Amino acid sequence: MHMQGTPSQQIDDLYRRYCPSLYRRARMLTGEPAESKDLAHQAFVSFMEMMDEGALSGELKPYAVLFTIVTNKSVDRLRMRARWTGKLDLRDDEDFERTACSLEVVTAHEGYLSRVDAAQDLALLTQGEKPQVLTAAFLYFVEGHTLKQVGQVLSLSRQVVSEMLSQFLKRARTRRDRLEATARVVSP
Repeated sequence: MHMQGTPSQQIDDLYRRYCPSLYRRARMLTGEPAESKDLAHQAFVSFMEMMDEGALSGELKPYAVLFTIVTNKSVDRLRMRARWTGKLDLRDDEDFERTACSLEVVTAHEGYLSRVDAAQDLALLTQGEKPQVLTAAFLYFVEGHTLKQVGQVLSLSRQVVSEMLSQFLKRARTRRDRLEATARVVSP
């Protein structure tokens, strides 16, 4: 990643350009305005730490990195308060690519409360996943983005996103089955 100016000027420029978008992202996921402001700021702190450690490679785009960081931090907050609701639709079709191309994937992006419930479900299902997988899953399953749109946000090809989500679905279905079994045991 190559940016011009001093590190302080670079961060100031990125903050002015991207903080409102990161705040909206966190607010959409958490539903909490004050918490979302804190999460957007934390994303920049993490970004600066990554810059200081030299952990950002030349091909990474700052917005994609910041977007992934704020998504992950928001999901971590959701995990702290999440409970399984069963609102997230993880189709059991084995051919993810065909399903994604031929059907409108049912997501929770139509309604705010459903979206929050689906986000909480996905937060539980994505525990232990790589940050890029987590972000792709939220964009696709909760927010209703297409594979191409997810790829654009993350600077990946549509095919890479499709394969990433296909592999994620296999792991997520196993987790979902465990969560549903646990929910049945706990429910009266």
